[in-house]
Amino acid sequence: MKVGLGSCYILGKGRVGGPEETMKGIQQLLSVVRKDSNNMKAQMMLGVGGLVSGQYDKALERLQKVVKAQPDNLEAVSYLAEAYIATGNNAEAIKWYTISKRLVNDPHYSQEVDERIKTLK
Repeated sequence: MKVGLGSCYILGKGRVGGPEETMKGIQQLLSVVRKDSNNMKAQMMLGVGGLVSGQYDKALERLQKVVKAQPDNLEAVSYLAEAYIATGNNAEAIKWYTISKRLVNDPHYSQEVDERIKTLK
């Protein structure tokens, strides 16, 4: 329940410029991971919350944890690439985008990702 509520705060008003809403969501999710640090759904949303709120180091930490536990989690891999772009580490972003292409294995997706990678080089 708390993971869903926290996600709503982050992906709702938090994502469109409501930092206080993002922080409400992060607090909900932190209460979950304090009890169960292996709750990957909560870790994932904390990573997204870090990205939305500009706390990129925290976003990277959380998203890396999710990807380590769930290497085939396309959403986590994609957000991790975005977090690396936000920190200016384009080489790591390209690495994670390339991994996402392997996970999706679709020529149209790969073409879009290749275009995105070109802008990062």
